[in-house]
Amino acid sequence: MDKGQIVWFEIPVEDLDRAIDFYSNALMIKIKRITMLDEEQGYLDKGNGTSSGVLIRKANHKPGQGCILFFYVIDITEILQNVIQYRGVIITNKTLLKQKNDSGNVVIANNFIDQNVGYFAEIEDSEGNRIGLYSNS
Repeated sequence: MDKGQIVWFEIPVEDLDRAIDFYSNALMIKIKRITMLDEEQGYLDKGNGTSSGVLIRKANHKPGQGCILFFYVIDITEILQNVIQYRGVIITNKTLLKQKNDSGNVVIANNFIDQNVGYFAEIEDSEGNRIGLYSNS
């Protein structure tokens, strides 16, 4: 995976059922309900070698504010230091990706991005755009 490659996206929604109905029928794509980080989401199945993402309800990101694109970086901690130095804002600090299995237990599992254990963070750039970061370390 190359630095700066877009590896994930999040489409904010108000009504997850309605959004899943729209995207699965209008675009004729398969969407699977998953629970990640205690949030129910609609996972858009990806083809090999393509970026994937989710339909998601987020308290701090409403529909109409744009999608969040997640960029691959080598070291999230270093990038977050750079964000502050260059007048950005950290929205979500480095966070380990966790999922709930079929039994409802929280697990650290291989994620949907690259099938490895991963971390994410969210930032606001110097222009007010919200973007995400993803790394395996």
